[in-house]
Amino acid sequence: MNSQPVLKVENLRTHFKLSKPHPFAEAPIVYALDGVSFEIKRGKTFGLVGESGCGKSTTALSVLRLVEPTSGSVKLKGTDICQLTRKELRHSRRFMQIIFQDPYSSMNPRTTAGEIIRSPLKILKIGTPQEQNDRVEELIKLVGLRPEQRNLYPHQFSGGQRQRICVARALAPNPDFIVCDEPVSALDVAIQAQILNLLMRLQREFSLTYLFISHDMAVIQHVCDHIAVMYLGKIVEKTNRRSLFLNVKHPYTKALLSAVPTTDIKTKRSSAPLKGDVPSPMNPPSGCRFHTRCHLAEACCFEEDPRLREILPDHWVACHLA
Repeated sequence: MNSQPVLKVENLRTHFKLSKPHPFAEAPIVYALDGVSFEIKRGKTFGLVGESGCGKSTTALSVLRLVEPTSGSVKLKGTDICQLTRKELRHSRRFMQIIFQDPYSSMNPRTTAGEIIRSPLKILKIGTPQEQNDRVEELIKLVGLRPEQRNLYPHQFSGGQRQRICVARALAPNPDFIVCDEPVSALDVAIQAQILNLLMRLQREFSLTYLFISHDMAVIQHVCDHIAVMYLGKIVEKTNRRSLFLNVKHPYTKALLSAVPTTDIKTKRSSAPLKGDVPSPMNPPSGCRFHTRCHLAEACCFEEDPRLREILPDHWVACHLA
């Protein structure tokens, strides 16, 4: 059952054309995603990690076609959703959902919690009104809220409770695949642990498949089975959780890991700190996109874009020096 991937992304590109600065100029293009490929098997969690602006959220939105990809394919249970018509895509929405980063801004403040959870069922026309009502009651209990709280409004909940509502809403149509777009970054540390444990428990109970996006390496290590490190619209390292944290290969990944706070000096990973800022995705560097900040860069890094290659079993790296 786990042999076939629920989601398979191949060579996904998403470019945004901006307004012309003046009538005779060419429209600038933002190369937000530039050839991203990965797959996720049923019941597993695939993590995307990297600095802000590296393309993590664009990947999530492109996979769900909330943003139209420029090219590539996104196969959900074998069906390429990039080729679906609007009507066909609407039907497929019930199999893929998303949990957003900020629970408050992703909810209608004038709608009760019960109606927020019910909304996917109404939009997708799933079940009768009574069946929808029963489903809402079931989900409220499932995510750890009290039945009477279905009549409260978003401002009457804490941040963690709001995220529980968002989790319940994502589960409402009984999806196979859920995108978790930094679902705990807006929460206190103690509440983060509760939400992460809730997501992991629901995954075990319902064989859910997650695409988990975060900039926090500790969170990624806790919840993900496989991890991809992104930099400026490309995947630079991709492997399983154990191999990434014990046998890291890419200098960018090493820099990210060295930035994780630790009280144990002996386990502190030695790595040159990142210098400078992420280059503009409108004008990415030639060759390896990381060479402008890499302390190991050689002549080949300035000229040739490294391809993602398997240097160890199930460990892929895009680096000339790995």
